[in-house]
Amino acid sequence: MGSRPPEEVRTARLWLRCWRAEDAPLFLRAVEQSLRHLRAWLPWADSEPSDPVEVAQRLAGFAAAFRAGENWHYGIFDPGGRQVLGGSGLHPRRGTGVLEIGYWIHAHHVRQGYATEAAQALARAAFDVHGIERVEIRCDARNAPSAGVPRRLGFPLVETIRADPEAPSTRPRDTLVFRLERGERERLSAPSARQSAHEGAKGAPRGADPR
Repeated sequence: MGSRPPEEVRTARLWLRCWRAEDAPLFLRAVEQSLRHLRAWLPWADSEPSDPVEVAQRLAGFAAAFRAGENWHYGIFDPGGRQVLGGSGLHPRRGTGVLEIGYWIHAHHVRQGYATEAAQALARAAFDVHGIERVEIRCDARNAPSAGVPRRLGFPLVETIRADPEAPSTRPRDTLVFRLERGERERLSAPSARQSAHEGAKGAPRGADPR
């Protein structure tokens, strides 16, 4: 058991690793090709696409925060690292002993189970961190495909936050809160291919997405 999440995680089909400044062109391409898809649920996408220099600086900041143990943003890549399939993260914004998972998927690669696969890997990585007792996933109550990800992974729905005060004023929403306790981690069984085929992009509350 370690003191922080790993810099990279590999699954059967994905390579999740800490962002690097040199990933900016791949990141920008993925976001630009997914803008309509992302803007439906993620407020940060409203200001995209950003200047390439600004994106490189942002990703360098993610890497610095990652290595400082402050926040853990991951790029989701194909196994060879040639393409950005999305982004994810483990975020310590819900208090001591809690990490929250956020994720988004490239519009050309939704409904292939990638969000479920990434979230499963990061949930397991989170419980391998000393002192982490629970993992949360939050999403817009209207985003049924996103809510399907924690449900497939065995996360119980513990709360619905009506008129979530964390949501931007221009995007009022109810938020679903899914939470898995350390003692329930055995629920993180591999979802079936049939179940995983019905997911979409993650819609996260302010600060809970992986950007």
